[in-house]
Amino acid sequence: MISPVLSASTPLFKHQDEAVRFVINRGGNAAIFHDCGLGKTRTAIEIFRRLRVQNPRLKMMVIAPLSLLNAAWACDIAKFSEFTVQDLHDNFCISEKPDVYLVNYETLIADKKTKILESFIRNYEIFCVVDESSRLKNPKAKTTKTLLGLCDKFKYRVIMSGTPAPNGEHEYWAQMEFVRPGLLHPSFYAFRNTFFHLERNGKKLIQQGQFMTRQMARDIFSKGWKYAITPANRVQLMKRIAPVCHFAKKDECLDLPDQVDEIREVQLTAKQRVIYNEMKRELITEISGEVITAQAALTKLIKLREITSGFLMNAESEQIEIDGGNPKINELVNFVEEAGDQPTIVFANFHYEMRKIRDALAPMGRVVTLYSETEDKNQSIRDFQEGRARFLVCNAHSASHGLTFVNSSLQIFFSLDFSWETYHQAKARIHRAGQKKSCLYVHLIAKDTIDEEVFRVLQKKQSVQDAIYQFLKVKHA
Repeated sequence: MISPVLSASTPLFKHQDEAVRFVINRGGNAAIFHDCGLGKTRTAIEIFRRLRVQNPRLKMMVIAPLSLLNAAWACDIAKFSEFTVQDLHDNFCISEKPDVYLVNYETLIADKKTKILESFIRNYEIFCVVDESSRLKNPKAKTTKTLLGLCDKFKYRVIMSGTPAPNGEHEYWAQMEFVRPGLLHPSFYAFRNTFFHLERNGKKLIQQGQFMTRQMARDIFSKGWKYAITPANRVQLMKRIAPVCHFAKKDECLDLPDQVDEIREVQLTAKQRVIYNEMKRELITEISGEVITAQAALTKLIKLREITSGFLMNAESEQIEIDGGNPKINELVNFVEEAGDQPTIVFANFHYEMRKIRDALAPMGRVVTLYSETEDKNQSIRDFQEGRARFLVCNAHSASHGLTFVNSSLQIFFSLDFSWETYHQAKARIHRAGQKKSCLYVHLIAKDTIDEEVFRVLQKKQSVQDAIYQFLKVKHA
């Protein structure tokens, strides 16, 4: 056991100090599963500081989404420490001098770079932090395989996530395997057979632990069956991982301002309604006439979401604007004018929406964007955080993890998708440590459309598959 030492740095919150001691007392290998906004980055920096007292030559390697390397990690390291940093995404010529190395997931799995990183890791004692560790949810993914292949080469290993298993407890396996190999089972499939069973509409198909051939798997998954866990097995699983996981909930740790959800109902134009109803009838007919998975149904439902935002994508992938005006854009402008001059984040899903939103808001203040077409994402983040831009228009996936925007207390969801994890993370960008104001989340919802169903799913965390079939009023495959 490594003895923790006191630090003269900025005081930690109680939950942060407890997490630091928790990790240190477990030999530097543990999981920090704290809600969004509880300062996991700051906690990891302090863990490194204390481990380094025992080993002055220790280095730190942070593996994180690209969007967090500068906006979260580099900024917090500069703010809370004197450690030197090298961002390996910007410059992959690895220097021996820095204390901390920042690596994004895409760089990690680039074949030639993986070999160079592995060689570097073998030659140094490294404290590895895997941020947003839910990226390891798929045991077959290259990212997961790469990290599990490297885990025994790190001196210390910490994983961090605010939503470690957004789609089910089976997503804990790879994360635990990185922190404590063999804790659940060396084999994912043996782990799954131990704790889970196949189920559809409450009916079990294959009992827990029963053998299933590949052909059986292909047949049943195409018909909507999914793995489920009983309450008793869930308790056993959580007991198994508890010794290496430090959990913290925001409402138990911070005295943060209130969060308020508001719906702004929008009426489709007459032309939108005609197109929408016709498209919905076609989709119901199409889906009812074939065996279809939830993912395939989701893809088809994108058409309905496009219509509520005022456009359609044709067969040539061209965005065709629906004539007759855009009620959502009109409501957005009206609300922003009512809200007054305050920093505002607007989330949308489609490029068409983001361009329309940018153009509509430009007369009221400077607009920066954060999505795939943005040339300098880090500059957009800094400009909004530091008050040089009034509006940040972004895709929720681009700004859903690790970023801090407590300079704003207003978010507008122009459109939504079915991902509860993305929605939850996006809201946490403003409701976190440092926020002084009540946070308002405005949702622009087109009446009697798919928008209402998506919002209901996100509020209740309902199964996406069940919601899709309920909305279309067709039976499961």
